[in-house]
Order: sequence, then C-alpha cells, then structure tokens
Amino acid sequence: MRWLIVLPSEGADHMGLDFRAELLAMGHEVRTFAYRRRNPLYRSKSTKAAYQLWILRRLERLCLAWRPRLVLVIKGGPITPGLIGRVKSRLDALFLNFFPDNPLLMIPFECIEAYDLFFTKERYAQRQLEQVGLANLYYLPMYCTPAFHHPVDLSDDERRALDGAIALVGSHYPYRERLVRALAGYPVRVWGPGWDRADSPVRRLVAGGAVGGRAKLAIYCGASLSLNPHHPLNDIVGVNTRTFELASAGACQVVDLKEELPALFKPGEEVVVYRDLPELRRVLDYYLAHSDEARAIGANALRRARADHTVRHRIDEMLFAVEERFGKP
Repeated sequence: MRWLIVLPSEGADHMGLDFRAELLAMGHEVRTFAYRRRNPLYRSKSTKAAYQLWILRRLERLCLAWRPRLVLVIKGGPITPGLIGRVKSRLDALFLNFFPDNPLLMIPFECIEAYDLFFTKERYAQRQLEQVGLANLYYLPMYCTPAFHHPVDLSDDERRALDGAIALVGSHYPYRERLVRALAGYPVRVWGPGWDRADSPVRRLVAGGAVGGRAKLAIYCGASLSLNPHHPLNDIVGVNTRTFELASAGACQVVDLKEELPALFKPGEEVVVYRDLPELRRVLDYYLAHSDEARAIGANALRRARADHTVRHRIDEMLFAVEERFGKP
C-alpha cells in the first residue's frame, strides 16, 4: 500500500521517520514530506505565511502526482481543511492524523474535523470532541521505537557518574523547575535546554544541556531513577512519549499518575507512580534504598514496552481502525 507521511521535519530521529522505517519493513511504499523548513523565509514573520502557502501547494501537487492511498499527518497544524478537501475530491485517499499533544489546546477544531481519522492519546479530548458531534476520533497511545529507545552498555566512568542519581531529562519549563526545587535535598541531576534560566539553587543541579541518541540512553540506563512529570496543560489524562522511551530503555521511571497509565504500565511493577509531592518523596526514599527493586521495575517496563507499545503495534492499530471504519484499504 502507498503511504505519504507528512511530518514537521526530517531530523534523524523525528517522529514520522520511525513510521516510515517500519512501514517500509512491512513492505509498503512510503514517501515523506516535511511541512516546516529551517530557512529565513520560513522563520521571518513577514514571509512565513506566503512561504507556508507555497509549501502546502507543493504538498498538494505531490499528493495528486504520487496518489497515495493513506496520507498520515504527524501533528500538522499548518495542514488546512481546504487542502485535504481538494485532494480527496480528486483522489481515493484517506487522511489520518496522529497527534502527540493535547488537540484541545493546540489545533483548531475545523482542522480536526477535516481528517478521516484523528488519532489522539488524550481520551479526555476524544470525549469532549465526540460530545459536540465529531465521529472521526480514535484513541491511540504513544509508543517506543526500539531502534532509537533501548538499553546501552555503560562505561565505568558513566556508571560511576550516574550511580545513585535521580535523572530528569527534558527542556526547562516552570513546572519542572518548581518540582526540581522541591526536591533540592535529593540527588537530582537535570539535562536539557533552557535550564540556564532557572534560579541559582536549581542551576546547581543541572548536569548538562540538550542530550540525544546514546547520551540520553546512557542517562536513562545509568541513573537509579528517572523522573517523568507530565506537562500540566498538555497531558490531561493521557501518557506522554517519554513514558514509553524510558520503559524501552529499561529505566525505572517515577511518573505522576495519569488516568490512562495503569492500562499501559502496571504501577508498582512496571513504573513507580505518585499523586502528590509527599508521595513522590516517599517513593524516592524507598527506591533509592532498594535499588534491586528499582532495577526489576525497569526490566519489567522494558518487557512490557516491547510486547505492547512499539511503533509497529501502533501501525497495526491504525490499520485496524481504517479497516473497521472504511473497509480494507
């Protein structure tokens, strides 16, 4: 089957390229198209709108020339209902959207409605949109990509540097800074962009800037515990991508309890959960003192991620949803 994956950009490990690699391995035909550009025309306020329109016209021409059966859009804020309607009027194509954030916060209603199927990790958003008549919503959790997210062997220096650490990997946000400040008495170490803006007590806990690839995996594998606080506005009841990345690396993650989490990973067996700050301190105290149990939880998480939550599992669920709604594509 012929797929066109429309994604924000084509960086080495960007979401969407993992779908492409897996679909090609399954025997599908796949092309990709990035709807953002890293050049002055795209970044300038005076030219961005016109340049974005030019990009969308290129996308429309590619659809009509290559004639995909399925167009999978990753996030896709700039993709307009008009473009989708024009392509569908001339092609027997289905437009799917896989949205990794909170759609109620980050994409216009009319854009959601334009897709044949709109996949969301937020059942809260699904319920709200279905209450006003949308019938194209489908719940689909996030996932891991084993080619990118996996355990790594640590050097002796890495092992010594990370032993006993509570790691937090991610960009600076005020809610994360508040959490780190509240844990100042713990061996917390932070990596990610923007932490130079934090107050001085928190800056002392910053171990480095942005990390990716093996360096990030080494932190996941070497730290005793990994913090995973969800964004309070973006992740309402759904589970973020980092949950699956940490699990697939075999990390023991300490994550705030979301409504959808227990169906994905078992609290106390595959993840460590907390509901408030006092409970977070209690579980940190316990698992820092019981490192064998923490390692066992990480190993259980790895098995569960590979068994149920890979990109291949999500593609299979997408294809099931398409067949259920529209017949075999």
